[in-house]
Amino acid sequence: MKIDTGASLRVAQAKAKCSGSKLARAFKVHPQQVLRWRNGSDMKVSLATRFASYFELTLSEFIALGADHG
Repeated sequence: MKIDTGASLRVAQAKAKCSGSKLARAFKVHPQQVLRWRNGSDMKVSLATRFASYFELTLSEFIALGADHG
């Protein structure tokens, strides 16, 4: 199974109807950074954990959103 955490983020954002700018404000980063996270295929576990918490998912649920993408 291939896991793409960028895809996980894209799917989580779509399900939550959360824009990139809203996510950037919540994480106190520039919107360009959100684009980097969305287009990347991997990320640190600590960041994935923060996203999971933000979207009210477990880490496993967040990662599973990106399974078999790419």
